[in-house]
Amino acid sequence: MGTPRGATDRSEAPGAAAITREPWGSTPDGAVDRYTLTNGHGMRVQILTFGGIIQTIEVPDRHGRTGNVVLGFKDLQGYVDHPGPYFGALIGRYGNRIARGRFVLDGQTFHVPVNNPPNSLHGGAVGFDKHLWVATPTPAPGDGGVSLTLRHVSPDGDQGYPGTLKITVTYTLGDDGGVSRVGMAEATSQ
Repeated sequence: MGTPRGATDRSEAPGAAAITREPWGSTPDGAVDRYTLTNGHGMRVQILTFGGIIQTIEVPDRHGRTGNVVLGFKDLQGYVDHPGPYFGALIGRYGNRIARGRFVLDGQTFHVPVNNPPNSLHGGAVGFDKHLWVATPTPAPGDGGVSLTLRHVSPDGDQGYPGTLKITVTYTLGDDGGVSRVGMAEATSQ
Protein backbone atom coordinates (compact mmCIF):
# COMPACT_ATOMS: atom_id res chain seq x y z
CA MET A 1 0.00 0.00 0.00
CA GLY A 2 1.47 3.35 -1.05
CA THR A 3 1.26 6.83 0.38
CA PRO A 4 -2.12 8.51 -0.30
CA ARG A 5 -2.10 11.11 -3.08
CA GLY A 6 -0.96 14.52 -1.78
CA ALA A 7 0.56 13.06 1.39
CA THR A 8 4.27 12.92 2.24
CA ASP A 9 5.94 9.88 3.74
CA ARG A 10 8.19 11.63 6.31
CA SER A 11 10.40 8.59 6.80
CA GLU A 12 11.55 8.86 3.18
CA ALA A 13 11.17 12.61 2.62
CA PRO A 14 14.44 14.47 1.96
CA GLY A 15 13.51 17.06 4.59
CA ALA A 16 12.82 14.59 7.42
CA ALA A 17 13.96 15.55 10.93
CA ALA A 18 17.68 15.11 11.47
CA ILE A 19 20.55 16.12 13.73
CA THR A 20 24.18 16.56 12.70
CA ARG A 21 27.40 17.53 14.48
CA GLU A 22 30.39 19.47 13.18
CA PRO A 23 33.60 20.71 14.82
CA TRP A 24 33.33 24.47 15.35
CA GLY A 25 36.61 25.57 16.86
CA SER A 26 38.15 25.36 20.28
CA THR A 27 38.69 27.26 23.50
CA PRO A 28 41.47 26.73 26.07
CA ASP A 29 39.04 24.26 27.73
CA GLY A 30 38.67 22.06 24.63
CA ALA A 31 36.93 21.45 21.33
CA VAL A 32 33.58 23.10 20.55
CA ASP A 33 30.95 21.37 18.41
CA ARG A 34 27.98 22.83 16.62
CA TYR A 35 24.86 20.68 16.36
CA THR A 36 22.29 21.35 13.67
CA LEU A 37 18.70 20.22 14.21
CA THR A 38 16.40 20.24 11.15
CA ASN A 39 12.82 19.27 10.52
CA GLY A 40 10.66 18.60 7.46
CA HIS A 41 9.29 22.15 7.41
CA GLY A 42 12.49 23.98 6.48
CA MET A 43 13.44 24.91 10.05
CA ARG A 44 17.00 24.70 11.31
CA VAL A 45 18.37 25.28 14.83
CA GLN A 46 22.11 25.41 15.53
CA ILE A 47 23.39 24.86 19.07
CA LEU A 48 26.96 25.19 20.36
CA THR A 49 28.51 23.10 23.11
CA PHE A 50 30.21 26.34 24.24
CA GLY A 51 27.75 27.93 26.66
CA GLY A 52 24.84 25.83 25.37
CA ILE A 53 24.34 28.69 22.92
CA ILE A 54 21.49 28.72 20.42
CA GLN A 55 23.42 30.27 17.53
CA THR A 56 20.63 30.29 14.94
CA ILE A 57 16.96 29.50 14.52
CA GLU A 58 16.17 29.63 10.83
CA VAL A 59 12.52 29.60 9.80
CA PRO A 60 10.77 30.05 6.47
CA ASP A 61 8.54 33.10 6.05
CA ARG A 62 5.15 33.01 4.31
CA HIS A 63 6.93 33.16 0.94
CA GLY A 64 9.21 30.23 1.79
CA ARG A 65 12.35 32.37 2.25
CA THR A 66 14.39 31.21 5.22
CA GLY A 67 15.81 33.71 7.69
CA ASN A 68 17.60 33.61 11.05
CA VAL A 69 15.50 35.05 13.90
CA VAL A 70 18.18 34.88 16.63
CA LEU A 71 20.86 37.42 17.51
CA GLY A 72 24.33 35.92 17.60
CA PHE A 73 27.80 35.80 16.09
CA LYS A 74 28.91 34.07 12.90
CA ASP A 75 31.88 32.36 14.54
CA LEU A 76 33.10 31.12 17.91
CA GLN A 77 35.55 33.99 18.31
CA GLY A 78 32.64 36.45 18.42
CA TYR A 79 31.24 34.70 21.51
CA VAL A 80 34.66 34.49 23.16
CA ASP A 81 35.60 38.13 22.45
CA HIS A 82 32.17 39.61 23.31
CA PRO A 83 30.84 37.72 26.33
CA GLY A 84 28.58 40.54 27.57
CA PRO A 85 25.48 40.17 25.41
CA TYR A 86 24.89 36.49 26.42
CA PHE A 87 23.33 35.94 22.95
CA GLY A 88 21.45 32.62 23.06
CA ALA A 89 23.50 31.30 25.99
CA LEU A 90 22.59 29.30 29.06
CA ILE A 91 23.26 31.45 32.10
CA GLY A 92 23.84 30.55 35.70
CA ARG A 93 24.17 29.59 38.36
CA TYR A 94 21.96 32.59 38.93
CA GLY A 95 20.04 34.59 36.34
CA ASN A 96 20.09 38.36 36.90
CA ARG A 97 22.12 40.31 39.45
CA ILE A 98 23.28 39.53 42.97
CA ALA A 99 23.73 42.82 44.80
CA ARG A 100 27.33 43.59 45.72
CA GLY A 101 28.31 40.00 44.85
CA ARG A 102 27.13 38.45 48.09
CA PHE A 103 24.15 36.56 49.42
CA VAL A 104 23.14 34.75 52.60
CA LEU A 105 21.98 31.13 52.56
CA ASP A 106 21.10 29.26 55.75
CA GLY A 107 22.82 31.97 57.81
CA GLN A 108 26.10 31.78 55.89
CA THR A 109 27.32 34.62 53.66
CA PHE A 110 28.67 33.68 50.24
CA HIS A 111 30.75 35.94 47.99
CA VAL A 112 30.57 35.63 44.22
CA PRO A 113 32.58 37.53 41.57
CA VAL A 114 31.48 41.07 40.75
CA ASN A 115 31.40 41.19 36.94
CA ASN A 116 28.79 43.96 36.50
CA PRO A 117 29.88 46.50 39.14
CA PRO A 118 28.74 46.69 41.79
CA ASN A 119 26.93 43.36 41.24
CA SER A 120 27.43 39.80 40.07
CA LEU A 121 25.55 39.16 36.82
CA HIS A 122 24.33 35.79 35.43
CA GLY A 123 26.55 33.56 37.54
CA GLY A 124 29.72 35.62 37.62
CA ALA A 125 32.81 36.06 35.49
CA VAL A 126 32.83 32.42 34.36
CA GLY A 127 29.15 31.50 34.31
CA PHE A 128 27.51 28.62 32.46
CA ASP A 129 27.73 30.63 29.23
CA LYS A 130 31.52 30.19 29.19
CA HIS A 131 31.69 26.45 29.90
CA LEU A 132 31.79 23.51 27.51
CA TRP A 133 28.69 21.36 27.79
CA VAL A 134 28.53 17.64 27.00
CA ALA A 135 26.03 17.08 24.19
CA THR A 136 24.04 13.94 23.36
CA PRO A 137 21.38 13.55 20.67
CA THR A 138 18.32 12.11 22.40
CA PRO A 139 14.93 10.82 21.26
CA ALA A 140 12.40 13.61 20.79
CA PRO A 141 9.19 13.29 22.79
CA GLY A 142 6.11 12.38 20.74
CA ASP A 143 6.09 11.73 17.02
CA GLY A 144 8.94 13.13 14.95
CA GLY A 145 11.33 15.92 15.73
CA VAL A 146 14.84 15.81 17.13
CA SER A 147 16.34 16.62 20.54
CA LEU A 148 19.77 17.50 21.87
CA THR A 149 20.56 17.13 25.57
CA LEU A 150 23.36 19.18 27.14
CA ARG A 151 24.90 18.38 30.53
CA HIS A 152 27.22 20.29 32.84
CA VAL A 153 28.41 19.80 36.41
CA SER A 154 29.13 22.91 38.47
CA PRO A 155 31.28 21.77 41.41
CA ASP A 156 30.96 23.00 44.98
CA GLY A 157 32.65 26.43 45.21
CA ASP A 158 32.36 27.19 41.47
CA GLN A 159 32.32 31.02 41.24
CA GLY A 160 31.78 31.06 45.02
CA TYR A 161 28.45 29.16 44.97
CA PRO A 162 27.87 26.40 47.51
CA GLY A 163 27.10 22.80 46.60
CA THR A 164 27.58 20.70 43.50
CA LEU A 165 24.97 21.27 40.83
CA LYS A 166 24.20 18.88 37.95
CA ILE A 167 22.41 20.61 35.08
CA THR A 168 20.61 18.99 32.14
CA VAL A 169 19.06 21.01 29.32
CA THR A 170 17.21 19.49 26.37
CA TYR A 171 16.50 21.40 23.18
CA THR A 172 13.82 19.96 20.89
CA LEU A 173 12.88 20.93 17.35
CA GLY A 174 9.49 19.39 16.80
CA ASP A 175 8.20 18.16 13.49
CA ASP A 176 5.32 20.59 14.04
CA GLY A 177 7.80 23.51 13.86
CA GLY A 178 8.02 24.21 17.59
CA VAL A 179 11.32 24.81 19.37
CA SER A 180 11.50 24.12 23.10
CA ARG A 181 14.07 24.09 25.87
CA VAL A 182 13.59 22.15 29.08
CA GLY A 183 16.08 22.44 31.91
CA MET A 184 16.66 20.52 35.11
CA ALA A 185 19.10 21.10 37.93
CA GLU A 186 19.94 18.75 40.77
CA ALA A 187 21.86 19.89 43.82
CA THR A 188 23.95 16.98 45.06
CA SER A 189 25.52 18.62 48.11
CA GLN A 190 24.74 21.45 50.52
